This record gives sequence, C-alpha cells and structure tokens, in this order.
Amino acid sequence: MRHGQIQGYETKRFIGQTDVLLDKQGKNQAKTWHNALANIEFNAIYSSSLQRCSHTAQLVCPKQKINFDPRLNEINMGKWDGKTFDEIKKKRAEEFKKRGNDIYEFRPPDGESFKDLSDRLLSFLNKLQTKCFKQNNRRSQKRQYSNTLLVSHAGVIRVLICHILGMKPQDLFNIKLDYGHLFVLKH
Repeated sequence: MRHGQIQGYETKRFIGQTDVLLDKQGKNQAKTWHNALANIEFNAIYSSSLQRCSHTAQLVCPKQKINFDPRLNEINMGKWDGKTFDEIKKKRAEEFKKRGNDIYEFRPPDGESFKDLSDRLLSFLNKLQTKCFKQNNRRSQKRQYSNTLLVSHAGVIRVLICHILGMKPQDLFNIKLDYGHLFVLKH
C-alpha cells in the first residue's frame, strides 16, 4: 500500500526521505482502508519508518503491531530532497538531464539511485520470504503464504512491481499510482 496523500502534495518536488505528514485526505484514505481491510487478519505489517507511512499503517491497522523497516523508506534524494523540480531544473540543469537519461543508475549528490533502492528492497523481500516460508512450514508441509501488509512509497512500490513483473527498471515511471493505492500480490 502506498501511504495516504501528504501535506504540500500540490507542488511537484523531490520528497524522498523528507519526513512530511499526511493531510486530511490522506488520513481519510487510510481510514477507508481500515474499514475495507477490517476482516483480514495480517500475520505481519511492515512500514517505512517515515511518518507518512507509519501514520497510514497505524490508521489502517490500529490494533496490530507494526514493524518499521528503513529498507521500505523512499529513495534518498540527497541534496535534492525537498527541492522543487523547477528549482533543480534551473540550478542543476546538467544533473537533471543526466537523471532523465539514466533514471535507474543516476544518483543525486549525497543520495541514492533507484538501483541502490532496488538492492535494499530486495534484501528486505528475501528476508521476508524466508521468514514467511519458515513460519508456514511449521504450520504445514504445504507451502502457503499468509497475509502481510507493506506500507511504503511510490518509488519503492514501482521498483517492487518492476521486479515482480520482470519489467525493465528504466520503465518504473510507466507505473502510475495514487496516494493510498493498494496492490495485492499473490505468491
């Protein structure tokens, strides 16, 4: 699940790991998911450690334990974080152009690339898969996966979907998702 709508969403900026809060609409989106998912028992809930995700997770599943993992945090935009697209286009035109030419490998100053994000996300997913497999083997010899909720960010979810669907990582921005968007993945 992508976190709910954030304060200041109207301005197109590199938010990355800037810790912004949900706005009223974002809180309502999370509460709507709380009602829709109330009858689903999650064996685990994992969230980015950033407030927009942690608050979303707490509103969706207020009575369940939430495990915070920084590997689910949004891409680190380094010195670009919090700056508007227009500001970066004007002040860092050459770097902005390089990013457009190689979205997957480009790393802003003091930040990370989508490849870096992919590496940390895959580390999390491998550990999660191993944990789920071990838990389910104790319950039954059949390989079954139980319900796990991940609350994260657009960049993280795009990288995950590219990986699962075998898409080229450079195509990650072809995946459109809204605030509060839920993806259901079956294994």
